[in-house]
Amino acid sequence: MSGVDQLVDGVLAGDTRSLARVISIVEARGGDAEAILSRLAKHLRGRPVIGFSGPPGSGKSTIIGRIGEYLKGNGLKVAVLAIDPSSPFTGGAVLGDRVRMVSISSTPGVFIRSMATRGARGGVVAYVRAVLRVLDAAGFDVILVETAGAGQTDVSINDVADVVAVVVTPDIGDSIQAIKAGLLEIGDVYVVNKADDSRSSYTASMLEAMLGRGGDRPVVLRTVATRGEGVDVLAETLLRKWEQLKSGGGLQARRRRQTIAEVAALIMEDFRVAVERFSTDEEFVSEVERLIAEGFDPKVVSRKMMDSILEWMKKVKI
Repeated sequence: MSGVDQLVDGVLAGDTRSLARVISIVEARGGDAEAILSRLAKHLRGRPVIGFSGPPGSGKSTIIGRIGEYLKGNGLKVAVLAIDPSSPFTGGAVLGDRVRMVSISSTPGVFIRSMATRGARGGVVAYVRAVLRVLDAAGFDVILVETAGAGQTDVSINDVADVVAVVVTPDIGDSIQAIKAGLLEIGDVYVVNKADDSRSSYTASMLEAMLGRGGDRPVVLRTVATRGEGVDVLAETLLRKWEQLKSGGGLQARRRRQTIAEVAALIMEDFRVAVERFSTDEEFVSEVERLIAEGFDPKVVSRKMMDSILEWMKKVKI
């Protein structure tokens, strides 16, 4: 049996070591990544992927920990994928997983994994959906995704999650109008966390007033995640939203759009890697310098060199 076969069998059998190894290979675009993903594809079940977005400090990690507890208590296997800021030195995830989700980090049937943003915009990275497919094939019933907390730009969670919960704090009330063009346009459910703050009612009312979308009006809920208050209602609301999308055809439409976004992101990533590698080639550098010396504008030079880069990409497997 090949190493790929052993890893795939381990993932399907629920072996956490095999699962962790496979995720590392996929995240790093290892040589066996394509073969592993291809073999796991026939085992996908399309389970719910629920994303959590919102400003730093809003309590996303605590909410996810509580929801994980609730779902596990109801007999469900839960996976958590936390998209963390990158270390500027190693490129790895800075915050890590178990530090922020202590309540479920050692719970059987719950798997937590951190991924580093590595400079990706919008709070998610190009290979998140591939990792989500691995978790789906591994038999988890619900997958929770937390973004890096990049504020208003933390909106590309829509490219990976079926249902999105946007978590805010009570003090955001007077700033809602200013950020409406960002986070307040992406959610299916909005959560005012730390609702023991006296400002939470006002903030929830402001959200309800501004988020009306006719028959598709988002739900606004309040939680005190540190005490677990409102978390059960939130969990059931998110799962119910997923079921509604599935039965109404909205889930299929979302996943179709996500697949297109994933392919586009991978194309751009491949091209970025190719340009970085190709630009260190001496012939490339010499040709660029020659064209510039002849008076060509850099934009014209880039177009001339693009054909060379595309030919190089066909010959070299990135």
